[in-house]
Amino acid sequence: MKVPVEDDRLIRMNQAAELYLTQIVEKKSLFGLVTFDQEARIQNYLTKITNSSDYPKITANLPQQASGGTSICSGIKAGFQVITSSSQSTSGSEIILLTDGEDDNIRSCFEEVKHSGAIIHTIALGPSAAKELETLSTMTGGLRFYANKDLTALMDAFSGISASSGSTSQRALQLESKALTIARKGRINGTVLVDSTVGNDTFFVVTWTAQKPEIVLQDPKGKTYRASDFQDDELNMRSARLQIPGIAETGTWAYSLSNKNVIPQSLTVTVTTRARSPTTPPIIAAAHMSQDTARYPGPMIVYARVSQGFLPVLGASVTAIIEAEDENKVTLELWDNGAGADTVQNDGIYTRYFTDYRGNGRYSLKVNVQARRKTARLSLRQQSKSLYMPGYIEDGKIIMNPPRPEIQEAEAPVEDFSRVASGGSFTVSGAPPGGNHANVFPPCKVTDLEAEFEGDHIHLTWTAPGKVLDKGKAQRYIIRVSQHSRDLQEDFKNATLVNTASLRPKEAGSKENFEFKPETLKIENGTKLYVVIQASNEANLTSEVSNIAQAVKFIPPQVPDLGTKMPVPSLTIFVFAATLFIF
Repeated sequence: MKVPVEDDRLIRMNQAAELYLTQIVEKKSLFGLVTFDQEARIQNYLTKITNSSDYPKITANLPQQASGGTSICSGIKAGFQVITSSSQSTSGSEIILLTDGEDDNIRSCFEEVKHSGAIIHTIALGPSAAKELETLSTMTGGLRFYANKDLTALMDAFSGISASSGSTSQRALQLESKALTIARKGRINGTVLVDSTVGNDTFFVVTWTAQKPEIVLQDPKGKTYRASDFQDDELNMRSARLQIPGIAETGTWAYSLSNKNVIPQSLTVTVTTRARSPTTPPIIAAAHMSQDTARYPGPMIVYARVSQGFLPVLGASVTAIIEAEDENKVTLELWDNGAGADTVQNDGIYTRYFTDYRGNGRYSLKVNVQARRKTARLSLRQQSKSLYMPGYIEDGKIIMNPPRPEIQEAEAPVEDFSRVASGGSFTVSGAPPGGNHANVFPPCKVTDLEAEFEGDHIHLTWTAPGKVLDKGKAQRYIIRVSQHSRDLQEDFKNATLVNTASLRPKEAGSKENFEFKPETLKIENGTKLYVVIQASNEANLTSEVSNIAQAVKFIPPQVPDLGTKMPVPSLTIFVFAATLFIF
């Protein structure tokens, strides 16, 4: 662990490391500690974490002052020594490498790392961390994180590492991870949701930068915990922790923080917990970017999966927060609507394009999930991805398929819950500073266009793209129609253009409806028409051509009205005499 240069950052690092040991590391794990600057020092050989008395053996050796120089390879080699000294193999072992320093000699141990079989997770603390640090994660299959000055960013990184391995019943889950600024003599109120799938080993942690605030925490049944119930951190004296005895009550926990200081200060609130029962999987959230590195102007896609076991959670409010090295934060609402960056609707995977680059360097991803029982639900069935066709034409005749089978609702209600998940970090190159790239990215492709005949008109529905991929509002739509799908694939610009003068694009993600009459095409029973759509923005950047939607004109045969008397045909009966011959 490289000791940071700034004292405040050093305190944050130690706070995060202590919280990781006491709240996140799974019980019975073997844990050691190495610090390094120009050289490495083994602070603790592998120690099995069995109870709370084991934590001080390690936290007491966290660095208390900063030193100069950075030798990452020295730290890694000392880490290998710690592992092998306890008769453990480096193969399969995990190392968390945290540094804020530059190091031009990091390549010197790449080969040794590659052959060690160890998994190295890297946390770049601040913008000056070695530029090739993430290479260690890439070559070993480890995770990569970027944390700026906030303690919450470090806690998110440590929690993200914990979520990558181990049993879900033992995994530490974040319910809250929030950085706050409180005014002088001010007060901040907040709530945290504890749902019935979690509640074991629950910690509420508050940190501050100047003076301990007044803390009041109330559980759903009205029991109150105050600052005196919280255990102060003896090492750094800027954090207080409360472990809820037994299983935390299900419901809404309310907290109030009051600033006794005469100046404003920064606070953080972190809440972690574990599964309530080993037999009931907890609701979890996981996030990642579409790739680890991006070359401008290529867009990135944010992914967040919300699930309970193998079942997706639908209807949750999922928000991504992406932070650049200049501390600029972009907030994106993620969608599970089957449009834009999202390929399948209602599969519990929420996505969105990211294009708001703020120059080159590292970016971090964090996802907040909130769900309310009135809108969220658990999907209990696997959706069929097959396209239903109402009929087909054979030898010039319309042959109808059986009716589409009715899909029985197979969903279960979900109680109120919240989750926080880190999606790691990614690196951007070639991007200009500023973040305004409206003239680079076109609207995203429409992927869910549907068409059907309604009388002599064709009714279209689709999800609106944006001005910039799936953000904002497009300027206009281009719709073309043809009786041959190949025309739209091979000769798109010569297909019949539909008049869309009255069509005004809506905000991205909205449902669009449009109806038109194909004036120049002959419409009769059995006519098939194919329709596509494009979106264009003010910079005349046009989206890719949408999926091809098909509409079939079908006039059902006349069925006699059984309530009308029909003429009864005459009936003549002929009776023939029969002769029986016996021989």
